[in-house]
Amino acid sequence: MDERPVRRGGPREFEDLMTRGERLATGVYLPVHSVLMPLVLSALSVMSAGTLDNLTLNAIMYSAGTLFTLLFLHKFLRRSFDVLAENLSQCVLTLFSALAMDFALSWLLSLVLALFGIVLGSNANNDAVVGLALEGHNRMFAITVFLAPMAEEPLFRGLLFGGVRRHSRAAAYVVSVFMFGFYHVWQYLFIFEDWRYLLQMLSYVPVSVALCYSYERSGCIWVPIAFHMFINALSMSLLV
Repeated sequence: MDERPVRRGGPREFEDLMTRGERLATGVYLPVHSVLMPLVLSALSVMSAGTLDNLTLNAIMYSAGTLFTLLFLHKFLRRSFDVLAENLSQCVLTLFSALAMDFALSWLLSLVLALFGIVLGSNANNDAVVGLALEGHNRMFAITVFLAPMAEEPLFRGLLFGGVRRHSRAAAYVVSVFMFGFYHVWQYLFIFEDWRYLLQMLSYVPVSVALCYSYERSGCIWVPIAFHMFINALSMSLLV
């Protein structure tokens, strides 16, 4: 069985803790979660004549993603938890370092955009979150803060970053950051047929880089999950 040993004794070279079977299962689920499920749920919404509201559809999607993580990646989560328990101080320090990195990169991005006169406009995904939160704040808070990180981090950090990182560190950052940003804008891009939505991918670069760093530095998927939960909770408190 393709099991990965748990890192011990402090920081060292990044080690991908996903087994071959876990990578295969997650690789199959990535397009299902990112593309197929949103399309199917949108079709169901139309067919149900609005009886299935968008908040319910989001709850179904991210509950399914979390269920996939718990069912098929529970051993990966357990191996990561062992790393967390044995390197707790390093993982906590990495979490705070990643937060600082996110804030610094966000400030730098704002400065660069201002220098070049680039206006990203209102973030379509954030606007959608605000609208759903107005329909049901507590449900949307649970989806955004708890379910989304559990569904997304094993995909974008565990699979994409971890899988590519063994071959190229730079490529791992590029692939994970690009796919995470595209995941948040592609539906608006095709619905409204406006390629300017691609620019909004830039707003996800700072947090994506910080999430990758938190996973690479800690070697534990629970650190980017916790970081993602905190950032989403902070965003919810600021947006709503």
